[in-house]
Amino acid sequence: MKKIEEFLRKLSFNIRRDRELDLNRRGFIASTLSLMGVFFVSATPLAVLSKNRKEESHDREVFIIDEKDIEVGESVTFHYPEDNDPAILVRISEKEYRAYNSKCTHLMCPVYWEKDTGKLTCPCHNGFFNVEDGSVLAGPPPRALPSIKLKHKNKKIYAVGITQAQH
Repeated sequence: MKKIEEFLRKLSFNIRRDRELDLNRRGFIASTLSLMGVFFVSATPLAVLSKNRKEESHDREVFIIDEKDIEVGESVTFHYPEDNDPAILVRISEKEYRAYNSKCTHLMCPVYWEKDTGKLTCPCHNGFFNVEDGSVLAGPPPRALPSIKLKHKNKKIYAVGITQAQH
């Protein structure tokens, strides 16, 4: 009987019950932190590539409208820097124009120009923005609208860049 037990012990897969609890709290935390480090290092190149791509797209020059086609106090919608990025251009005086991303900084509802009040308005939660600088006038939006840089060339208006709103 002893020979059989010895034989079975030698054939076992080296499982030692006395070493089962070696992965204690300290070992678990070390393993988890190591895994988090691997995830961070592997995601860094993707974040850098994404940031570079966005900056490049903001340097595009996109035609918006002829100056003669928009009256003082009127607005026009367009897309910038990509086709899925809604924007609004407002002519606030004879020679002044302002353009902003038209997604509210609260919950991304569409922002529109209200000529009667002279404000950019988000109807979802009564958010109001200043047309002069895109800053929040009232409501829940946490920050100003991103401003779109404009360029005038041959009496045409172009979008040429974005200035992100400051917190």
